[in-house]
Amino acid sequence: MQMEGGEFLGALLFLAVPVALVWLFIKLRRTKRERDELTKELQRLTVLKDALVKEKVELEAENALLGAEHLKFQLQPHTLNNILANLKAISSKLSRGMDSLSRTLEYILYKGRTHLVSVEDELDFVETYLKLNDLFLTEVDAIVIDTKELDKGSPHFKQPCIPHLISAYFIENAFKHGDRDHPEFLRIRVKLDQQLFQLQVTNRIRQKPDARLGGLGLQNMEKRLALLMTGRYQIDTSSTHEEYHAILTIQLSA
Repeated sequence: MQMEGGEFLGALLFLAVPVALVWLFIKLRRTKRERDELTKELQRLTVLKDALVKEKVELEAENALLGAEHLKFQLQPHTLNNILANLKAISSKLSRGMDSLSRTLEYILYKGRTHLVSVEDELDFVETYLKLNDLFLTEVDAIVIDTKELDKGSPHFKQPCIPHLISAYFIENAFKHGDRDHPEFLRIRVKLDQQLFQLQVTNRIRQKPDARLGGLGLQNMEKRLALLMTGRYQIDTSSTHEEYHAILTIQLSA
């Protein structure tokens, strides 16, 4: 029996619809599976990215720490080297100070037994005593000794002729009352010829001078001069707003 055209088309549609539905179902399932796989892949990539970011941060922190440790390693030897240099300087100063102190004490204790000493001995004491005090001055050239007018050929240079420690009174007075922080704190001029010895001490004055200026030490010095150099000495003092001047002149021969 032969089908008519309408019946054939209806039968064809009846068969095509289930097939299309099956195909669509399969397609949808495959799309969902692919979507799930894609989602899982994205999740995996996200986890991997987070891990890489964390690792990068940790590496940067570690590099920064290593850099800091490297800088510290460079700094510590430099610091220790500076400390070593300072210790060497202190050690050198201490050694010079001990030597100067020993010589100063020896001069004070043993040279004054005869009351009079030579200009050479007294000048050596002055230089040693200044070296001892120089350790505590901030300015390297704060003390200047002028001996251009010192005649070492004078017979008085090596003979006992001036009171022992006579220069100490003037110098100690300068250290006690002067401005030791001034770059030109102290100037000492020593003069010796065939007839006289002269010591001139000039020191910078502090802005607030000590009210005890000219105390017991200077009084004792004048008493000693009066006993040992009767009629043969002269002390001249003067001062400005900035400086104090003291000059001791001793007549050594008529």
